[in-house]
Amino acid sequence: MSSSTSPAPGAQHNRATHRPRRRIIAWDPGKDTLIASCTLLAFGGCYFAGSALGNWFLVLGILLVGTLVPALTVLRLSGEGWAGLGFTRRLLVTSLIIAAVLGAGSAYQLIVTAADLQVQLLPHLLANFLVFWEPLFVFGWLYLRWERAFGWLPAIFLTSIGFALQHVGSVPLPAALSFGMFALAFSIIFAFVRNLAVLWPLFYPVASGIGTLQSGLAMGWDEVLSGALIFVVQLSILFFVARGIAKRTA
Repeated sequence: MSSSTSPAPGAQHNRATHRPRRRIIAWDPGKDTLIASCTLLAFGGCYFAGSALGNWFLVLGILLVGTLVPALTVLRLSGEGWAGLGFTRRLLVTSLIIAAVLGAGSAYQLIVTAADLQVQLLPHLLANFLVFWEPLFVFGWLYLRWERAFGWLPAIFLTSIGFALQHVGSVPLPAALSFGMFALAFSIIFAFVRNLAVLWPLFYPVASGIGTLQSGLAMGWDEVLSGALIFVVQLSILFFVARGIAKRTA
């Protein structure tokens, strides 16, 4: 593995001013690739334990494996800045336009599916809106690690496979495979812009709402409340990690 995740002084500035050319296929795994692989396995274990033993295992996985480890790795170890997690102003307007079109185009299917299954639409949509940790972990963290190490084409398929694998054991196998197909479509969209705004908040909640309903997972106000708490804690983790780095470099 290369040591590309330990930048020399001034490397962060050079990375910001000289954006590397994107490669279709590459071989440049680094420390962050190993860490990402471990978090994928760990998160899959948290998913399974959450369904088998108690939801707290999944909550801890979201906050520690899915948020704290990626933030520390990208912001502190690699020194990539927020763009390394998919938070960037680059192509922001384009991303929001694409997301708005895709979200609006999928809304009718969500409404019809919720009505057919007699599921309350508002809490189900809000609960999926608050699942911000999923696009952050899967695309802002894993996809961008895979692309950096292996190129954007393998990254698309690795993200899809990983998303399916992390659900195996916690949901029926057909549902896990369908989630993998959703992730494949999301990965293709995300690969064009590498900006999380193309997925969240305008498109991902709608598409995730459809996918969860089709898999038999209806969400209510209890899930909205728990999702809101997780969302606040997740944002707090990101804020304090970034703040700690800012104090160190001041």
